[in-house]
Amino acid sequence: PRWVQVKPTVLVTGASGYLAMSVIRRLTDNRYKVRGTVRSLSDESKVASLKTLFPALELFEADLLAGPESFEQAMEGCKYVMHTASPFQSSAKDPQTEFVDPALQGTESVMRAAVKAGVTRIVVTSSIAAVGPPQEWIVDPSSADKEKVFSEEDWNKTSTLESGAYRLSKRLAEEKAWEIAKESGISLTVLNPSFIIGPMLNSRADGVSVNFIKEMLDGTIKKNGCSGFPFAIVDVRDVSLAHVKAIETEKADGQRFLLCSDTGINRIELADAIRNSFKAYAIPEEGTKAEYVAKYDNSKAKEVLKFRPRPVASSMRDMANAAIRHGIVERKVFLKPVKFGIVSDTFPDGKGLNLLVKVVSVGEEQELPSGKRSTEVVVGDATGIVTLQLTEDEARVAEVGKIVEVRNAAVKMAKGFIRVQVGKWGKVLAHVGETEIIPKLDKNVSATEFELVQA
Repeated sequence: PRWVQVKPTVLVTGASGYLAMSVIRRLTDNRYKVRGTVRSLSDESKVASLKTLFPALELFEADLLAGPESFEQAMEGCKYVMHTASPFQSSAKDPQTEFVDPALQGTESVMRAAVKAGVTRIVVTSSIAAVGPPQEWIVDPSSADKEKVFSEEDWNKTSTLESGAYRLSKRLAEEKAWEIAKESGISLTVLNPSFIIGPMLNSRADGVSVNFIKEMLDGTIKKNGCSGFPFAIVDVRDVSLAHVKAIETEKADGQRFLLCSDTGINRIELADAIRNSFKAYAIPEEGTKAEYVAKYDNSKAKEVLKFRPRPVASSMRDMANAAIRHGIVERKVFLKPVKFGIVSDTFPDGKGLNLLVKVVSVGEEQELPSGKRSTEVVVGDATGIVTLQLTEDEARVAEVGKIVEVRNAAVKMAKGFIRVQVGKWGKVLAHVGETEIIPKLDKNVSATEFELVQA
């Protein structure tokens, strides 16, 4: 054991959010004491995974619309605050109450509570939406200045409640943060990430970013059309690291930073990044490329925060894998075209067997010495029959009279007799098609006895 300096306490608002959870992981990995706010401690759908992933995390209730006092208890003793809580959704019935009010009032409440608590620095997660491009360039790409490169000096002043309400809410909230910082003297750093992708830490799919990869994999985007304004992209892990750098870097005081790719990226290009690695999924193969693609200068973040954005293709692959791992989309296996062999060519020690067979009989389930359960299933084709030894899960597709595909199976000798097992690297599945098979019942490969002799 050795003595290490105790790091200060950091409060992360909106702790159950997609980005916030990644920020909390970064902070805990760097030995900070971390607190988080959620709207309700009784909402297990949002709180349970936080408690599981971060046992040392202190959680407090706070509401963006309940005023500064809602955050006061959570901020007691905190040196830093990271304000990530803000509504982000695809649309709203009432943009004022769903976007602007919680973003603007929430930022003001957090800022004023931080000033009162004597917080050393607050990091506000704004958005590239507060920077640009102007709303009219998105609505009418032909009006855009295609050579314009957006930087921290730019502000999106043209979004309205009627057109671009979310973008409006981010600009108003950030302006309020700078206003309070100027009047109070509190140290403020603002981060302006673009559309965030990358691996999520739990199975929630109600956020825009996570729902995007869900719809990319489940066929929704392919069905509805792979189009839309090409957003700049950034990985959630790079954004969370930038949050930590923002409190550890003195030069970040009083600055805003663009966290994004150099340009916007068309959605079909995002689909291209993962299509070959996820062939079992309905990923779009066609899509429109936008007339206007915005350009951004992220050099300031690279210089001051050591921002090193990882390749978009890597972020997309990691995000897709995480969505499958957490059950957000169904796990599927891509089956390559296969040439099926014949039953009569099944011999001892055979490997890589691919058979298209009809189920002749299904035996009783038996318990093996290992404790696992196994079922012997007799299958056959026009050259003979053979006995499969299937696990409980594998045997579910085995119904008498049904055609099944046995892929990458291997022979396991049982007291000198052939048994075919699927195992970890193989698969047995129901055959799709109108194939007719009449098994040759008088040629039972598994009835022939073999003995092992020295060569």
